[in-house]
Amino acid sequence: MPQADAAGVVPATAPDAEFVDYLERHLAVRGWTVHDFCEHSGLKPSVVFRWRKGYRPDIGNARIMAGALGVPLLEVLVKAGRLTAEEAGAEVRVEPELAGVPTSVLLREITARVERLESAETAL
Repeated sequence: MPQADAAGVVPATAPDAEFVDYLERHLAVRGWTVHDFCEHSGLKPSVVFRWRKGYRPDIGNARIMAGALGVPLLEVLVKAGRLTAEEAGAEVRVEPELAGVPTSVLLREITARVERLESAETAL
């Protein structure tokens, strides 16, 4: 996978206009210029201009972009070609080592699950 340059920009493997169109639509809806976007995001205009030339944001810049536009990070990553829609929709599960979880936390979780199950059964 290509590495980000010093500006946090990663070259696209297959340049296309989808990401740029996505960004341009969001700017147009807000009535923003590239410079307005940069003021809201803190990104340099040169980064955005490189995106327009086929480069794609790395995860850090994608996160900044998502925050500035108020859109989900996964959406930006899919539009930027960093993830497929299937990858973005995949369930992420982190299984904790239960031995390290305090008993009080486990009991609260069990109680909450039982209450949800009972509520669901009552609703039927």
